[in-house]
Amino acid sequence: MNPYQKRMDEAFQKMAEIRKTAEKEKRSLTAEEMEQRALLKAEIEAAKREWDDFKAEEELRGELYGQGGGAMTIEDNAKIEIPDQPIYRGSPATMLGMQLMDIRSIYRHSPDPAEYRDAKSRLEKVCKRCEELAEVNAKKKGETRAAATGGFTVGVEGGQFLQGETASELMTHGFNNSAILPKTSKRTLSANTQFLEIDGIDETSRKAGSRGGGVRIYTNKELGEFTASKIKFNKVKIQPEKLTGLYVMSGEMTRNVTFLGQEMRSLFGEEYAFKWQDMLFNGSGAGEGLGVKNSPAFIQVPKETGQKAKTILSKNLSKMWARYSGRKEDAIWVVNRDTNVELDELSIPAGTGALEPRFISYGSDGILRIKGAPVVEIEQAETLGTVGDIMLVDCSQIITADKGDIMEASSIHVEFVYDQEMFRFIHYFDCQPRWLAPIIPFKGSDSVSFAVGLATRA
Repeated sequence: MNPYQKRMDEAFQKMAEIRKTAEKEKRSLTAEEMEQRALLKAEIEAAKREWDDFKAEEELRGELYGQGGGAMTIEDNAKIEIPDQPIYRGSPATMLGMQLMDIRSIYRHSPDPAEYRDAKSRLEKVCKRCEELAEVNAKKKGETRAAATGGFTVGVEGGQFLQGETASELMTHGFNNSAILPKTSKRTLSANTQFLEIDGIDETSRKAGSRGGGVRIYTNKELGEFTASKIKFNKVKIQPEKLTGLYVMSGEMTRNVTFLGQEMRSLFGEEYAFKWQDMLFNGSGAGEGLGVKNSPAFIQVPKETGQKAKTILSKNLSKMWARYSGRKEDAIWVVNRDTNVELDELSIPAGTGALEPRFISYGSDGILRIKGAPVVEIEQAETLGTVGDIMLVDCSQIITADKGDIMEASSIHVEFVYDQEMFRFIHYFDCQPRWLAPIIPFKGSDSVSFAVGLATRA
């Protein structure tokens, strides 16, 4: 995107935000807001004039000297690269809205032949462009791709990829809606790759002979009794599974391109983020990702003798910290909001009759920290007293993977009598912990892991 487009897009986005705020509050624009929009409109017009002047200058230079922008000679044989341009232009919300409106025209089979033809042409170009870009990216990575078959089709079997920028922005919006997902190790598979296996060291103990899967190093004292190392490996299989999103939108909403894109981007970003995060912690591993709680590596610290139901004690947290073996700088406490009261009241003895919180504190940013690690509240954590209500996790030890692209389709038939339209999105996602089991430390008998929880206190 050139700087002129960027200026216009940013101004359009700000204008839309001002209008959206007024609509949300069900009021007219204030005098100040109207003045802001007028200034933004002037900025757009100025950027467009500058862009038009720039294009005119480039066209003139091309006519005089050729595409290189200067007098070309036989020696000027360097490869000229023309930057790829998206089919739909504008802000992320506008691009998404424009493409969805074209899908709507196709599936409604617009009575206007020109509208139908133009919409179909743009969507076919998007499909072709996505295939070409995927091919280029695959070659850069040294991958091979199966030959593409078919193309854009009309009717109930129709479907196509969202324009690359649109698909990427929609998924990025969803991914960053979560406080957890950006901390994971993210991978993207090519569209025709069904699964990926990552080799790892089969290490379940740090005792001599087990470290690194069986690597041994001997001192002179031990040389008379050494045996050859036999390194064992394991495999973590990454296989993104299909996630299907459905959204019913009223006829009124589909008549406003920018608003349509904003709504779809916001609602689907939030719902995808919720589903991914739920799978991250609660996934069964059967037809979906394997969540932390169901991982064989997940450790449950037992409750204390005589501990009351639905409570959390300082000793519980100390023991969880002792069993945690992830990177301390990547540690986070994942909790349900139900735990707040228990955490706020935690304290330990500090002299005769005195109590102090010791390792429970709130930072200047208002974030609760336990032993310096931040506490993150999520809806997907279990309610107070159930295993999973508080977990200590190193999310960098969780692999999240997708296939990058989103496929979408639209239908007017599902809710036709209500003047509503159904949009369907399909995306592929998987999550798998790197660890296959807890590890026995070199010194000590209690196993440790990247993910530790507190057992049920019923």
